Amino acid sequence: MLLLKKMLAHLFGRKKPNLSFDFGTVDSVLIRPMGHLVGDSVAHIAYIRQLKTLYPGCRIGVLVNRRSRPIYECCPLVDVLIEDTFAQCLRQYKKWQLYLDFYETYNSRHIVKTAILAPHVNIIFQKADKAYYSPANVRNYDFHCPPEAEAKMVSWLETSVLAKKCKLPKPDVSLSPCDKHLAEAAKMWPVGKCRILLAPQGSVAERQVSPQELAGLLNNIDKSLLIHSSFLLGHTSNSADYLEVLRKACDADVDIRLSPPTDLAQYLGLVASADIVVCVDSGTVHLACAFRRPLLSFFANDLANIQKWQPQTADGIPSLMVVSQLQPSKTTADFPMQKAVLWLNQQIALNQPAV
Repeated sequence: MLLLKKMLAHLFGRKKPNLSFDFGTVDSVLIRPMGHLVGDSVAHIAYIRQLKTLYPGCRIGVLVNRRSRPIYECCPLVDVLIEDTFAQCLRQYKKWQLYLDFYETYNSRHIVKTAILAPHVNIIFQKADKAYYSPANVRNYDFHCPPEAEAKMVSWLETSVLAKKCKLPKPDVSLSPCDKHLAEAAKMWPVGKCRILLAPQGSVAERQVSPQELAGLLNNIDKSLLIHSSFLLGHTSNSADYLEVLRKACDADVDIRLSPPTDLAQYLGLVASADIVVCVDSGTVHLACAFRRPLLSFFANDLANIQKWQPQTADGIPSLMVVSQLQPSKTTADFPMQKAVLWLNQQIALNQPAV
């Protein structure tokens, strides 16, 4: 195995550096995201907007898969979405001037794909050393721009060679929801009530706001506001069980329903159609920011995670991040709810439907 990886690094991991590249004129940029999860994809919208501001006429492409494609389809600044396969990379041979590789480690597939793409200039960012590959023995890049320790994910361009050559605009992760999916999502909500989307469960079972803690928040909503509020619980693999416990812990006048199963594109519409989003640290946090929804989020007391993935709310959009009172850990529990209760009551009052 070691011999094979050494051969791959030798055959595909070498590039003659183009250090004199003129960053003042860039006509095409291809992005390899750090991943295809929701949060990863939303973070890259910031880079796309910055690049399009720097180079208005530039053609921008993104390597995607089935999971991430619907998110980038909500960004009209992306010109080309390319399936991340060997066949598609071969079709893109030497078609891209600047290649931004945000993936955080090297692997054999990406080393070969980068060689197949053969961009004029390759910029890498955070590349953690692995047993066989590191930036020291895979020299397929022109510029290595590691971000500062625990930097916000959306800020990585700010310490890159691009920032040294050009003035970067402030990161902006805004997306435009699809009218079709907004119309579909509208059917999930009762008419004439403030729409509050609940997403207390993350991608792993351990990352959730417990039903009991969430019930403590909902039971403290002012009764005069509660009658005008509707809560929709996002559908996950075990959301029905979660809802059963939540309903038992909630007062009878808390109107909670379970959303129907949705694919990612439909879920984007659901988030964008909400008046308020209440969620645990998850992809929904970043979608709420992207669609400029008032956001109440709950995070574990994990400083490194918070610094990297804290909500990037647009100016003027209400947001409150509540951090666990536990000692530093990844546990999403024991939240101080007093400020959350006050914030949620204020937002429901502001988002009452017109009579």
